[in-house]
Amino acid sequence: MPEVQLHHEGHPLYRRMVRFDWSKTPLHWVPDDPFSTHMMNVLHLLLPEGERHFIKAVLEASSLVDDPELEAAIKPFIQQESWHAWAHQVVLDHLAQQGIDTKPYTDRLGKMLSLTLGDPPKFFPPPLKRWWLYRRLADVAALEHFTAMLGQWVLTNRGLDYARTDPMMLDLLRWHGAEEVEHRSLVFDVYQHVCGNYFIRAFSMLFTAPLFIGWWVAGAKYLMAHDPTIDQKWRWRDWLWAAREYRLPGPWKLLVTTPVRYMRPSHHPNDEADTQMAIDYLEYSPAAKDARERARSHGKSPDQTKGIQTSGHGARKAEAR
Repeated sequence: MPEVQLHHEGHPLYRRMVRFDWSKTPLHWVPDDPFSTHMMNVLHLLLPEGERHFIKAVLEASSLVDDPELEAAIKPFIQQESWHAWAHQVVLDHLAQQGIDTKPYTDRLGKMLSLTLGDPPKFFPPPLKRWWLYRRLADVAALEHFTAMLGQWVLTNRGLDYARTDPMMLDLLRWHGAEEVEHRSLVFDVYQHVCGNYFIRAFSMLFTAPLFIGWWVAGAKYLMAHDPTIDQKWRWRDWLWAAREYRLPGPWKLLVTTPVRYMRPSHHPNDEADTQMAIDYLEYSPAAKDARERARSHGKSPDQTKGIQTSGHGARKAEAR
């Protein structure tokens, strides 16, 4: 297999401690479009539990990392992911206040993730326990590929703007998406550093892609079934319509294009998105600007993004498509 070089462009800078006020956000925050609303709401269900397992896997692998720059990037990655989990958990509390109890779904999801991304069976000998860690890291790298692609999509598409989407929710999605683009290479680089086996990486994508899409669709069906204000079922044709309106990424992109691009032996996440676009949004984001102001008011370091330049490698690849 061709050697995959490590790139440090797609590593996190630091945590932005954003806050959001959901008191004025309606249940259907894409106006008159409960389908698109709940398809995106699934991210609030998937991410808090998923991010916790991401953090645990990377923390366990950190003891095997002897690259100082890579090791230094792990802490801000963990800080960012923990803040993502918190921010989405607050949205789940908001949904509960509006009559949608998500706990049955998230409990089932948590049990599944504990089996696939949790600790190895106790009877495993040390070599199998090490393989289990490699496989978990590969699974997380595959899922981070999806989150980076979703982040790039929400940053570049304007369908949700044209639909008059609630600005608070749109800022949450774009802030999170921008940070996913910003740190998109970290887990992949950790995996390459401690293991690097292409076949484990490829198998992980083949394993996680259908699970990710399946849980996403199941989550949307759950939310629509438990929404007390609608009598509407989940339908594929509604997804196709929302994709044509640029309110959602299309099924083909999620089901085929995204996994296939990851399966290339020479794949690296920096080829897939634009770091500078993410940094530019984080300069503009109302929540990120508020976080900087609060940091300054407490005498903490102001935003460190000024003056940071990307290599342009990922930007050129993104523009070429």
